[in-house]
Amino acid sequence: MERGSIASVRVAKSRQQRKLAGLKRVEVLVPANQADAVRAYAAQLREGSQSQSLVQLRRLVASAYHRFHAMCLDNIDIDPAKADFTDGAIVAAALMHRGNSEAYKLGRQISRLAK
Repeated sequence: MERGSIASVRVAKSRQQRKLAGLKRVEVLVPANQADAVRAYAAQLREGSQSQSLVQLRRLVASAYHRFHAMCLDNIDIDPAKADFTDGAIVAAALMHRGNSEAYKLGRQISRLAK
């Protein structure tokens, strides 16, 4: 692949991930001394968009612990109520590598949310 085509694939992938996450790129002009305030506000807005995904991820992690704890998650100590995206990725990997087809399917769902 050429260098330009690699970059365009990367950009397209990034745009698709933002779209799936419900995010929209916005460019604004603000006074220089207010730029940090705008960045902080944007970070708060992004966190709010992730909160729905985090709730769904925690629900799936709790389901995984309920259904597959003894088979797949016996050596992983994560509190489903406090799980974050990194914890979800760990649980997803364990389900996909150590479980049956049902566990694999649940692991894929968790993995999609954790990315």
